[in-house]
Amino acid sequence: MKECDFMSKPSITVNVEGVGATVTSIGLFNMELRKDLIATVRSTSRAIQQDGKANAPVSKTPKSRGRSGDLRRSIRPKYFDGGLSSTVVPRKPRGSHRHLVAYGTQRRVNKSGANRGRMPKNPFMEKAQENNERKYNNEVRRIVEHDKTI
Repeated sequence: MKECDFMSKPSITVNVEGVGATVTSIGLFNMELRKDLIATVRSTSRAIQQDGKANAPVSKTPKSRGRSGDLRRSIRPKYFDGGLSSTVVPRKPRGSHRHLVAYGTQRRVNKSGANRGRMPKNPFMEKAQENNERKYNNEVRRIVEHDKTI
């Protein structure tokens, strides 16, 4: 009589071919995705810069410091996270008064009591951002949700 060993587990060997090519394809896909997102951030940043410059007020009266149009000329994007994010604002030193323009001021007087007026708020950069926000979100959604077979 033959003795059967029901307790022994059968072994199965699986050989997977193309693992290296698949891993490489995944890496290339991530690089393509990153490249597309960086291009989207750059194009949107440039569009916000152009809109911000178009909306920025330019004083027609002579200034004690700086030149007329300094605020407009100071608007530039700055990129972070390898180009995946950016800020577009008036940069210092020319745009150091950006907060006064964006949020406005109350009536101001100097030490001798002379009236320096008030400045109504003009959120020119917020308008530029709002104009480009929907387009940016749609483009990022299109890039991220794009199906690709690897």
